[in-house]
Amino acid sequence: MAMKTDDVTFRTPRSVEDLGRALSRSLSSLKSEAQPIISDSGALSGFDDRAEIEVVADGQTLLGGMWAVQIYVFDHGLEREVALVALGDGGFARAWAGARNSVSLAASVKKRDVIASSLR
Repeated sequence: MAMKTDDVTFRTPRSVEDLGRALSRSLSSLKSEAQPIISDSGALSGFDDRAEIEVVADGQTLLGGMWAVQIYVFDHGLEREVALVALGDGGFARAWAGARNSVSLAASVKKRDVIASSLR
């Protein structure tokens, strides 16, 4: 079953380095670490648009489920574009797998919003 997403994109004059430091602090406060996003386009990965920062952060919810957010930072010269994608299983998948064995979109959206506020 496909994962559901909920994304937010914004532009900022902050530098890539400053955004990276702010992201590190934000993830630390959420008790999470950034993991690199690996392209799955194989031999065609050379044609992928690559961001300066491409990571996924995840963690446990209070009830034992999981949350996950993909973070992308693209450098456009005078400004940076930040894209945050909250990930989660749909209601049927959560019911089938159980809340403890699935990714909560609601929890991911909450964590995404915390991360976004630290990067704005």
